[in-house]
Amino acid sequence: MPDVAGPVHAYMLSAPGCWALYGSLLAWRASLAGARGIATSQYLIDTYAVQHPTNPDRRNRQSVAVHLMSLCAALEHGVPGIRLHHLIGEWTHRDYPLLTPTPASFAVTLAGVAATPSEARPEAVRTWAGATWVDWSAHHERVRGWLADALSGAAGTA
Repeated sequence: MPDVAGPVHAYMLSAPGCWALYGSLLAWRASLAGARGIATSQYLIDTYAVQHPTNPDRRNRQSVAVHLMSLCAALEHGVPGIRLHHLIGEWTHRDYPLLTPTPASFAVTLAGVAATPSEARPEAVRTWAGATWVDWSAHHERVRGWLADALSGAAGTA
């Protein structure tokens, strides 16, 4: 990431250059439309959040947990982005443990997505999300359990 000074997220540990690059992709995200745009947007948000997991702050632990649940729901169960946006709000206000990914680095990063031409970026975001979910494989069973519990509690609304 560019070594720049600037703002960072309130509780995600990211460098100012990474946060600025993410902000530039949020501007691109605003141009997306329809169900595919909503899904791409959710993958973008989820993946960025779970690639910044190592802060023990309660908000960060919640963020990583619910965004991993969202990735699992989308990638393994086909839950649409618009539904995930609603569900994440229901999942957030719980206490989750600090999770750290293994391996300690990610196969695909935000920089690669940002370097992709905008017309190919939705697929790059999807690839980034899938690769990042794989990078979290040591925690898949735990996340799947949280997701199953959360979805069974929302059975009437899922």
